[in-house]
Amino acid sequence: MSGMGSGVLEEAGLAVERAALLLAVGDGLCEIGRLRTGERAGQFSIFNFLIRCAAEEEGEDPPHVLLMRAGIIRRHAWWMRYRLPRGDAPLRLELPGVLDKGWDWAPAVEEIAERLRRSEVWEEAVGASVDSRISRFAQELREAEVRRVERD
Repeated sequence: MSGMGSGVLEEAGLAVERAALLLAVGDGLCEIGRLRTGERAGQFSIFNFLIRCAAEEEGEDPPHVLLMRAGIIRRHAWWMRYRLPRGDAPLRLELPGVLDKGWDWAPAVEEIAERLRRSEVWEEAVGASVDSRISRFAQELREAEVRRVERD
């Protein structure tokens, strides 16, 4: 990762492999949304977990916001803003803070990824397998600009 962002993922409690999974699923949901509605936004809900990803604005290369939410009695929420790599510009992430250490969100995202692996619409919308997208994001995260931002 770039010097500016090294350690920010770890400080947020987000390992590269989990961040890659999260980005692949969220960004893939945006692609499915674009295929279905023309808007780069999508969501998937399973059990009492929701992942939603949407472009913040219209345009060719807008920033995106990815949100995770879960819980009935104990509620959790976390978001990140990202901009896909383009030209010489790397993947850019903005993280608001640390994920709640008591929140094991990864199994829900892994289950969603598994369901998307079996979905015909994923390949049509994304043009690559779920696993290749996860690998691509893992590679891009190694060179990403990652920074911490204040909550809006």
